[in-house]
Amino acid sequence: MRRLRLYMLFVLTTVMLLMTGCIRENMDDCKGKVTLRFRYVGDGTTDIFAEKIDKVTMYVYSAADGSLAGVFEYDEKALDAYQGANIELYPGSYQIICWGNAFENSTIHEGDRIAAPGHFDNTEIDTNDPLYYGTTDIAIPETLVEQDYVCQFVCSHIKVNVRLEGFVGAWTTQTGLQSRAQIDNVELAMTRLPSYTDFDNIPAADHHSTYYPTLQTDENDDTSFVTQFNTMRFKDDNDIMLQLLSGPERTVIQEFSLAEFMSKYGISVENRNEILIPILIRASTAGIEIAEWEQKPVTPGFDKDN
Repeated sequence: MRRLRLYMLFVLTTVMLLMTGCIRENMDDCKGKVTLRFRYVGDGTTDIFAEKIDKVTMYVYSAADGSLAGVFEYDEKALDAYQGANIELYPGSYQIICWGNAFENSTIHEGDRIAAPGHFDNTEIDTNDPLYYGTTDIAIPETLVEQDYVCQFVCSHIKVNVRLEGFVGAWTTQTGLQSRAQIDNVELAMTRLPSYTDFDNIPAADHHSTYYPTLQTDENDDTSFVTQFNTMRFKDDNDIMLQLLSGPERTVIQEFSLAEFMSKYGISVENRNEILIPILIRASTAGIEIAEWEQKPVTPGFDKDN
């Protein structure tokens, strides 16, 4: 009886191994486990991933031929449970590419680029998501020993805050002092922005996108508009223009060079992760001027997902 039980145990074990394909003579169907931890330190040394990133879309590519081995998505609930990923892969080398916070203001063309939806469907863009990018190379050994890796993230967006002071119900000059127009319908545009960022986290060289951020009346000052929006990364030396528009034909009232503004106020966006560019555009009887906006640490109505 004892021999029969041992024999049955042996048979069941063999059947289970055959079903999984993981037997010593043939390991082709066997996968190794990978524990991947997500980490983002911003411009410091403390991990602030949980403060900044609520969703991760992860792509796994074979290093051998660049083929896609899998796509995984982790929402806020999954990231709260574990700040990382547990996956199984066949033995070999892989490249992991992750996009953080790709929500409704992002469209991903797998293996190619990420951009605001308007870039792909030719509709207006008001902002893109506060994107983050992570990548790491991993390897699964033939022994299938479980592997542990860390995927470091970097910031892949720039945040811009603009205040239009004195524009609601105000009268201002359009062309010197020769004409006056009421510009309650003023719009803001930022032109010549990078259209997308590729899967190496390199912004597009062509600067073809124009953003039209949504203006809101300042809850603390009903004569002013405020807006906060995100763009793809750009350099200090850029040809981006900030424009004030008015009327149904979007007539340009005035425009400013962003590079000149940044240079004047000592603002640099290079070699940094978390960047906020605060801009004040003030209307008065003397005309329209641009300056740096000295903001409070927290702006009401805005959060990290804007």
